[in-house]
This record gives sequence, C-alpha cells and structure tokens, in this order.
Amino acid sequence: MLLRSKAVSNESKHLQDAENQQDPTPRGSLSRFATAGSPPASPSPTAEVDEQSTTHGRVRVDVRGVHRPFMRGILVHSLTEQGYSFEDAYAVSQEVWRQVRERELVTKKELRELVAEFSRTSAFGDFESRNPILGDQLEVLGKDGRWPFSQDRLRKSLLAAGLDPRLAFEVVVEIERDLRIRGDRQVTRDTIRSVASGILERRFGMASVRRYHQWRVFQNEGDRPLILLLGGTSGVGKSSLALEVARRLAIGRVMSTDSIRDVMRIMVSDDLVPTLHVSSFEAHSRLVSEVSEGLDPVVEGFLEQSRTVSVGVRAVIERAIAEGTNTAIDGVSLVPGLFDLSEWQDRAHVFFLLAADEDRESLQGHLMARAEGPGARASDRYMQNFKEIFRIQEDLLERAEMCRVPVVDVQDLESAAQQVVSYVVDQLGIRYAAEAPGPS
Repeated sequence: MLLRSKAVSNESKHLQDAENQQDPTPRGSLSRFATAGSPPASPSPTAEVDEQSTTHGRVRVDVRGVHRPFMRGILVHSLTEQGYSFEDAYAVSQEVWRQVRERELVTKKELRELVAEFSRTSAFGDFESRNPILGDQLEVLGKDGRWPFSQDRLRKSLLAAGLDPRLAFEVVVEIERDLRIRGDRQVTRDTIRSVASGILERRFGMASVRRYHQWRVFQNEGDRPLILLLGGTSGVGKSSLALEVARRLAIGRVMSTDSIRDVMRIMVSDDLVPTLHVSSFEAHSRLVSEVSEGLDPVVEGFLEQSRTVSVGVRAVIERAIAEGTNTAIDGVSLVPGLFDLSEWQDRAHVFFLLAADEDRESLQGHLMARAEGPGARASDRYMQNFKEIFRIQEDLLERAEMCRVPVVDVQDLESAAQQVVSYVVDQLGIRYAAEAPGPS
C-alpha cells in the first residue's frame, strides 16, 4: 500500500504569472525572491498600479513597427528561457521597468541593452559569466537530427521523475543555465541527461535520478503503450487524480468507466441487464437473483454491474494496445481481481491502482464539498447513499489487499499524483531490468 502524505504543495505562482503574461509580483511578501546583493523588494502590486497610472500611460514596445504593451511577466519568462534563474530574471526585469516606466514607447533594442547593462552590474552578480551566450538558441543533437532545446519537454520528464510542478520548473531552468555555461550552442541528449542527473542527485537523491532515466528509456525505446487503471468508489476523486497523472506522464487518452457504461446502456436493454442501468451504489436494488446468505446485497449488486462493464473496459484496453496509445481509465467498475493483467504483459505496460479515502469523515466531507457548484445533483445522491458508497469502498480495499493492488490516499491530490507517478515509473524500471538480456 502506498504511504499517505498530508503535505500540501502548490504549483509555482510565479510560473503561472509568466505563462499568463501577467505581472509576476506576488500578492504578499517578496522575500522569497531576495538574493544576495539584490535590490530592495519592490512595492506592492497596488502601489505599482497607482504608480503606473501617474505616467503618460502604459509603456509600449516597438517591435518592427508594431506597438505592444511592455509586460514584466513576459520579460521574466523570456530571461528564464535564456538561462537566468527566476530570481535573477525577476530582479533584472524590475530594474528595466524602473528605467522605462515614465516613457510611452521603448524599442526592443533598447530593452536588450538595458538587460545587458543590468546583467553586468555588481548588484546582481556576474550574469555574463553564467550566461555566456545569452539570446542564442540551444540546439539538441540526436541520431534523428537536431531540434531546438525545449524546456517543456524536459519539464515533463522531470514530472515523471516524481517532482512537483514548481520544483520541475526550477530544475529545468538550472539545467539550461548549466548547459549554457559550457559555451556550446549545440548539446547532445547524453549531455542533457548527464547535467540533469547531477542536479537531481544533488537536490533530491538517487531515486529521482533513477526515475528520470527510466522514463527516458520508456519514451525513447519503449515499444509498448502505458495503460493505467485507477479504481475507487464513487466521488472519491479518482477522475481528478487520473487527469493529473495523465498530464505528468504524457498520457494522451483518459476515459472513465462511467462513459463506457453509458455506451453499453444504449446497446444492452434494461430488461436484459437491469443492474447496468443504475449507479454502482444502487445496483443492488435491480438484482434479479436472491443474494446468498452471508453476502452483502450492496456489494453483490455492485460486483454484478462491474463484471458487465469490464467487457467494455477490456475492449478499450485492446483498442489502446492496437493503436499504441498511452491510456488512463478510471472508474468504480475497476475492481481488483476482476482483470488478469498478465494477459496483456507482452503487449502493454498495464498498471492497476486503487484510489481511496479510508477516513469515513474525510470522505463524507469531500462529498459534501462537492454539493456546491457543477455536479451538485450527483453529490446530493452521493450523500443520500453514503453508507452504500462506504461499504463498496471497504470491499474494494479488502480485494486490493488480497490482490496486492497498491492503494493511494487521495486526500491530497498533489501527493497522490506524485505517488502514482513514482510507482508507475519504478515499475517500468523493474520490468525493463527483468527483461534485459543477461551476460552471454
């Protein structure tokens, strides 16, 4: 069973600002940006807005005759892509802003000169020695040609190594900066891996290095698709978890057993399979046969429905294998023991995990929180049938233990996603090691 983690981590606010092309100034203390020799923290966002309103208007940048608003967030993002740390990029952009904020128009050439000037000042340290080819595009050399260095591609590999998004962004910037220090505009994949491995080991340990390499092997040499099955009771949050994991593992297709069940309902009549036409926690009310003594009717109705839906799930898996498409399937109908994963082991990497909130009060509170906004109607039904939902979860947990299916605690989505990603990539490494040819 995967260990719970209550630590809450949030994606970098600064990265969001840069991506949204907004002012990167946070809504609070700027102490997190402070570096040795840096200038004092800038005024609050409100003060900056008032300050700008007293000038001739918004500063605009002349780009080949087209006038565009000057935005510090864009400048910060551009500088980080060219090898600056976020803190350095933010500090330089602030100084540039102070120089041009009284002007109506500034040219792109003038902005470059200001960046170069402030990069050389002692207040920020020797930027030029850390960014010897600032402005030049790094190129990656490979067997199949060359292409521009991509921060996004590298960040995705780091997410697969188990890093949270904020740390992944920081490491990408550090990797690119170290590559630029070498002074070569063209770098090989092996060089990138070597630099990344050194930084990962120094900051996070060998486990992250191992996952990074394992994921790169899967991406570059894998000949079988990755298929993730994520079960869990109604309303526990498995769909949100599946989407987050899919984002980190570059899984292009995400499906729910609810969608599969809806399609099957059109094909199979209510008279033929009545349990298919109600929710999982209501299936016991549509059982045709009597439940054997000692068995729980709620669980037996749920299992009968799941066996029916499993036919559609198998069809989706077979389709994904035929297409070679990485796929995540989530849903209550994914029951431990209902699928024999070994039947696909030669054609795909199929992993089964169970999402759960084993704390009764926590699960109930989660369902109550969903009773507001979109999906409120479904949440009301969840609350009315909470006892049945919790009984189904208890049965799923028992089956997971018997079948050795890992259980991930979903109380903290960020932590849960990292656990799932780490588990999947670790298992890929184990499989590759087991399949590697031995010494002759």
